[in-house]
Amino acid sequence: MTLWYLARAAGVVTMVMFTLSAVLGMVMPNVRRPERRFWLQYVHRSAAVTGLVLLTTHVVAVIADSYVAISPTVLVRPFASGYRPFAMVVGVLALYSLVLASLVGASRGRLASSATFTKYWRKLHIAASVGWLLAVGHSLLAGTDRSTPWMLAITISCLAAVATAGVYRLNAAPKLTRAWRTQ
Repeated sequence: MTLWYLARAAGVVTMVMFTLSAVLGMVMPNVRRPERRFWLQYVHRSAAVTGLVLLTTHVVAVIADSYVAISPTVLVRPFASGYRPFAMVVGVLALYSLVLASLVGASRGRLASSATFTKYWRKLHIAASVGWLLAVGHSLLAGTDRSTPWMLAITISCLAAVATAGVYRLNAAPKLTRAWRTQ
């Protein structure tokens, strides 16, 4: 039972950490004060790294748990899973997207001198948004607690937080939004 509880807790807190990171990532372009922007970037990155560590914990705990037969091959062949194959596909795609976004984010500083990389960085970093949305979908499809009131409240809160941040970004900085759409 310990692995099951660990997998559930890690999955839920992963979604919360990635939500925090997504919200901060969306509101940051509107922050002009350098010291505030520095701290928001720090928390944004810290939440993303914490989310990745917890995501790894979630995956390892689910694979190690003998109650549900999910093998490590689910990471390359998710449809072969005996446990909710479509939900596993959504989860694995979320994993891939979030790892891609973290690699792109981690390499941004090192590759900032490359004009080509800088031009495409935002488009590549959008994988984080796709991964977040897929992770929410995975929790609604695969989670054993997906229909409990407390889990629905967490999921709806995460969706509301990201939606609110998105509306704030669209309303607060129309020039940034238009520039983002044309890149």
